[in-house]
Amino acid sequence: MAEHHTFNVLAHPNIYTGTAGRELRIEFAIPSSGVLADTGFIILVPGFGAHIDSNVYRKMRDTFADKYNTVTIQCEYFGSSFMQSDHQVNITNLEELRSILSGAEWTSIQKNPSAFAELIASKSVHFPVLADLNETLENFNDMGYMQAIDILTAFETVKLLLDDNGFEYDSNRVIGYGHSHGAYLIHLCNAISPDTFSFIVDNSAWLEPVYIDRYRLVYKEIGKSLLVIHYDYLAKTATKNKRPSNLADLYRTFRNKAKVVCFIGVDDNLVNVEAKKQFIHKIEKSNFITVTAKDVDKIKYKSTAHGLDADFIELFSYALTFEEGKTIVGDTKSKYELQHAHVKIQADFMQGLPIFSFEFGSLVSSPI
Repeated sequence: MAEHHTFNVLAHPNIYTGTAGRELRIEFAIPSSGVLADTGFIILVPGFGAHIDSNVYRKMRDTFADKYNTVTIQCEYFGSSFMQSDHQVNITNLEELRSILSGAEWTSIQKNPSAFAELIASKSVHFPVLADLNETLENFNDMGYMQAIDILTAFETVKLLLDDNGFEYDSNRVIGYGHSHGAYLIHLCNAISPDTFSFIVDNSAWLEPVYIDRYRLVYKEIGKSLLVIHYDYLAKTATKNKRPSNLADLYRTFRNKAKVVCFIGVDDNLVNVEAKKQFIHKIEKSNFITVTAKDVDKIKYKSTAHGLDADFIELFSYALTFEEGKTIVGDTKSKYELQHAHVKIQADFMQGLPIFSFEFGSLVSSPI
């Protein structure tokens, strides 16, 4: 059985405030046979609604380590707690609430606001509420660079631990596996650290985060009613001039070394399937797999919607058939500079863990 480890390390300073001292939780599993010269890595990145303690991710960490001879890594990245669906809610439309309650019920809820759930449960209505997020610049769902930096930091931290313990490993086999926004973050990591990944498994990554510009809607049944919970993220304003570009634009500004396999459903309501297809087809080493109704096998794919209602373990097993042997990634540069659309990024690995600095407002230049 795979050997599981968990620990916290000091995270990268906050690029929005400059604050240091934040902690980064990292979980990883190593094969029961130990870490050998041919042991590679898998980096798991969940999207909205999943997290480091989700049962499926616990199972993947433990299963993949032994099955694929990999050190399997995951972290609780910046702002991921705000990506769940279990937050308290605020009632913002009192007039609408008053219109569906009787006079006695309205009086009751004014005296005791906690009676809201009980009263609304008896109504056959769709009622809008606002998620109570309490995000601040010190911790928010930035959907971008801070999240990617945490993922890369987790990977580099685990490598340092292995080095300190005298283990050899295969740094030319590093697989990134992400779902929805998690897959987008894998691509973003690839863009700011182009020597990291040999293979990327992309399940339904959007080209740019949708919820930066619009509400995320989560539906919750309460009795006869349906709460429509609006998630209004701080990233809308906090990252206005500091957002990562559309992936299609990012991939024009660096030389990709990773093979990419992308899965997407024809009925994905969060991704422009044709635009995603054009993006993937421009990546030299890539496969684009469109899932139609006839492809739904109820094993790895259960629908053609966003995320495919995929069985993550079965989908990964199938994705590996596209890996096509080892990709030579090369040695990670100790210090380098990248120029992406409207941002210049400097990366410094001289002290072991990466330190990134960003200069926003720059113009696009040629690939590195």
